[in-house]
Amino acid sequence: MDATLAARGNTARARRRPGRRAALCLAAVTVLALGATACKVDTQTTADRVEVCSRVLGLTLFDPFPNDADKARKDVRERADKLDELAKIAPDDDLRKAVETTAKSLRDAQPKDHGARTVVDYLAEQNDRLRDLRKTCTDSKKY
Repeated sequence: MDATLAARGNTARARRRPGRRAALCLAAVTVLALGATACKVDTQTTADRVEVCSRVLGLTLFDPFPNDADKARKDVRERADKLDELAKIAPDDDLRKAVETTAKSLRDAQPKDHGARTVVDYLAEQNDRLRDLRKTCTDSKKY
């Protein structure tokens, strides 16, 4: 019986961390893209792109099951404002547009109270939100 409870605890914990896994995967792909093609473009531009991509990713992922939905909505709006600031310092137009699109998508996000929302729904929303950013940040021609 204790093993069953432990398994349930691990499953519940895994459900709370889908964003972390997505963030780590995107970061790993970005690092690999940099390593493979870093000598094509100015090193500082590459570093700037990586910096913006990683900061945007950190701001984009949020808790899908907040304890206080109103507080979470305010937090998401603040994150979107920070993304707009990052878009201004993006080293190229493609990245700037991707960050702006991500900020707009984040403003449209609606963190919900606990309920019937599933992890799959959350992952689908995050995947849609990060599509352009992922494509831009992992484009090896830009590094």
